[in-house]
Amino acid sequence: MPNSSKTPLRPLTASDSPIRKLGVMAKVATEGKVKTRLGNTIGFDKSAQIHQRFLDHLFKVFQHWGDERHWVVSPIESISQTAPQASSHWQIIDQGGGNLGDRMRRWFANHAFSHPALPRTHAILIGADCPLLSPAEMDQTDRLFRDCDLVLGPATDGGYYLIGLSVPADSPNENNPPNRATHPSRTILNTLWNDIPWSTDEVFDRTVAAAEAIGLRIGRLPLRSDVDTEEDLTALLHQIEHPVDNTDVSSDHIELARDIRRILSQPMI
Repeated sequence: MPNSSKTPLRPLTASDSPIRKLGVMAKVATEGKVKTRLGNTIGFDKSAQIHQRFLDHLFKVFQHWGDERHWVVSPIESISQTAPQASSHWQIIDQGGGNLGDRMRRWFANHAFSHPALPRTHAILIGADCPLLSPAEMDQTDRLFRDCDLVLGPATDGGYYLIGLSVPADSPNENNPPNRATHPSRTILNTLWNDIPWSTDEVFDRTVAAAEAIGLRIGRLPLRSDVDTEEDLTALLHQIEHPVDNTDVSSDHIELARDIRRILSQPMI
């Protein structure tokens, strides 16, 4: 499989200029509805606050990345209850119904394959469980698209924290050379999000196998851990507060860790 360290990347040309779209797929921070595994040990009020803090952080960090930024939200009717909400840099998009695969497929169908006459669309979807993702990872994904059709960020639990597609027009032209994958959109959408055992440790491997079966070229990002449990949250705080090799820590990350500590110090309700 192509990756950033082994596959030489060709220079982009003017005709390759993509439309870059980023979606953050995350629920409204409602107590008892988000981060329930974390809430089972620290309290559901605190886990909802931490979920909201992760969202606020991601909205800020990515507010200028790409051409379009979407909060792909559920349930959309509850969004007025959240504060603060995404800024004017973000569009609010309804996830809709169905399982996780249905909801991801819907976003890609509506926002990656919707304008086939335009230059290539680079559509990237992430969740809110990896708050230390940065524009550098999105830039790396964008570079991998020069020679890949699909980019995945593998998670330690067997899922993925990022999935991105480089989508061409429906037929070869100057923006879509014939050596690029040109599968019908229905084939790609059904292959990547049908018959995947969601919420299991098979998600990543099954997705890779399905993509390879239709000839998609796959790029991988580094392995990352989601924050789903108290142990994961402790590891996240340690990563920020005790960086290895004297790595510089951004002020945004320091503020994030401080706010998490503040939330955790609140009395249990």
